[in-house]
Amino acid sequence: MLLEKIKSQIILIGLVLIIILVLFFKRPPNQAQISFDPPAKDNFTVVTDQEEEPKRMDNEKVVIDIKGEVKNPGVYEITSQARVNDVILIAGGMTDQADEHQVNLAEIVYDEMVIFIPAIGEIEQGVIAQEMSKKIHVNRATAAELETLSGIGPSKAEAIINYRDEHGHFQSVEDLLNVPGIGQKTLDNIVDDLQIP
Repeated sequence: MLLEKIKSQIILIGLVLIIILVLFFKRPPNQAQISFDPPAKDNFTVVTDQEEEPKRMDNEKVVIDIKGEVKNPGVYEITSQARVNDVILIAGGMTDQADEHQVNLAEIVYDEMVIFIPAIGEIEQGVIAQEMSKKIHVNRATAAELETLSGIGPSKAEAIINYRDEHGHFQSVEDLLNVPGIGQKTLDNIVDDLQIP
C-alpha cells in the first residue's frame, strides 16, 4: 500500500512538472510577438505626420494688390502656389487696353506682392515692372537665388534664411544688417538688386 501511494505521488508530481514546463515554453513566443507590435505602430504614425506637413504649406494664403488695366483692381487673398495669371483672372481679367506682353503671367505670387498691369503705350511703367521682376525678393528667395547676389556665398545666404526663419520677414533692406556676416559694404553692393517685400 505504501509503495503504491509513493508511486501515485511521483506520477502526480511528474504531471505537475510537465504542465509547468509546457506553460513556461509557450510564453516566450507570445511575449516576443507582443513586444514587436508597438514599434510597427509608432513607425506608421511618424510617416503619417510627415505626409500631412506639406499639405498645410500648400494651403497657405497670401494677400496680393493688383492695379492697372484689370476689370476689378484691388486686394485679393489667394493660395501661395498661385501665379500672376490666376490673380488677373480673379480680378475679372485684363481690360482691352492692357498690354499683357509686359507682364510675367507665370510668376509665382508672394505675400504683399503688387501686380501692375500697364496699358498699351505705357512703356516706362512696363520697364519698371520688368526691372522689379528681375530683383531678388529677400523674403521668399531660396539660398541659390541669394547666392546670385554680389558678395553673398553659401554661408551668408544660409545666415539670411536662418535669420528670416527666426525673426520673420525683413521690413526694409537695412534689416539685413542684423544678419551675422552682413555689413554695410556688403549691403551697399546688393541693395539695388533687392526687393522688399
